[in-house]
Amino acid sequence: MNALEFRFAFYARDFDKSVSFYRDTLGLKYIRGWDREDDKGALLSVGGNAVVEIFGAPRGKTYDGPSPAALNLAIRLEDASAVDTFYEQLAAQGTENIRAPKNYPWGHRSTRIFDPDGIPIYIYCELE
Repeated sequence: MNALEFRFAFYARDFDKSVSFYRDTLGLKYIRGWDREDDKGALLSVGGNAVVEIFGAPRGKTYDGPSPAALNLAIRLEDASAVDTFYEQLAAQGTENIRAPKNYPWGHRSTRIFDPDGIPIYIYCELE
């Protein structure tokens, strides 16, 4: 298999809050969005060929399905200083629910934050 793109896609309980979180808090690049009578969505680039796709309820409706469960999103950065800088930027903004970076015995340094739907997002690097 030679994937041309990888997408992490989910339905958000609060579409606007989720798009704002991934774009403004995490700093993902907004690619494009749509708002049609039957559905709403947004694509945000993580970098390379990785995309987060957020779906929302159709116009005038509220999403009442299940929250995403038993999953997480892991984003690998180039090195420990990038992980630390990412954490420091979020902490300086007063971002809640973020864990300070830590080295783990399996060879990663990571920080963790939760998105508005409770999805854990790990920002990590491989330790040399």
